[in-house]
Amino acid sequence: MSESRTIVLNGQELPYTLKRSARRRTIGFQIDQHGLSVRAPDHVRVGRIERALRQRESWITEKLTAWRARPQRPAPAYATGDALPFLGRELGLRVIDLDKGVRTQVERDGDVLTVRVDPDLAGELRAATVKRALTRWYKRQAEQVYAPLLAGHARALGKPAPKLIVRQQERRWGSCDSSGVIRMNWRLIGAEERLIDYVCAHEAAHLVEPNHSAAFWSVVAGLTPDYRDREKQLREQQFLIVPF
Repeated sequence: MSESRTIVLNGQELPYTLKRSARRRTIGFQIDQHGLSVRAPDHVRVGRIERALRQRESWITEKLTAWRARPQRPAPAYATGDALPFLGRELGLRVIDLDKGVRTQVERDGDVLTVRVDPDLAGELRAATVKRALTRWYKRQAEQVYAPLLAGHARALGKPAPKLIVRQQERRWGSCDSSGVIRMNWRLIGAEERLIDYVCAHEAAHLVEPNHSAAFWSVVAGLTPDYRDREKQLREQQFLIVPF
């Protein structure tokens, strides 16, 4: 359950998203491209949450300012010349015509990603077709990368490979539900594999520890001892995330 709220910090009205969970035990804050989000247990009242926000007022202001100053990747035009992130590197996009009636194709050759489309397509329709084809390709690549990483971490914990669902999530890189199904954001495939591996380790750790307790972080550390560094790098490299 989530709701949009506002609070006045440093004399300015600041919107934030409040998400409640019966599984959560503490109040937590997150700042990303969407702004400020707050996670809290179901039973905690808004007054207590806003007191916690005011106690972290300087930190929140500093982090929001730093986030807005980060490099921004321009929106793709879905045309030849675009640069698209993939596993921490950039692929140059090439869009060319194919025979009429043939389904749109996507092929990668080294650092070049080629999309072949119907020559009769033009303008917004052509761009939309390229975008759909790229999205399908990225999702397939994401599943191929995520699945073995998750299976490896699950095996290290004495668990079978979890069911994986690859989807787009606006505010999460991944999640693990109470039945052990792990959902991963396909747009993370733009990041370096070691950062993706950290997210996979994080979600696999929920197979044995559902909450973000000390025991949970101990499991994460066992899977990825340098998880703090990876988490920090992931926050700092948001511009590597697939921008569509």
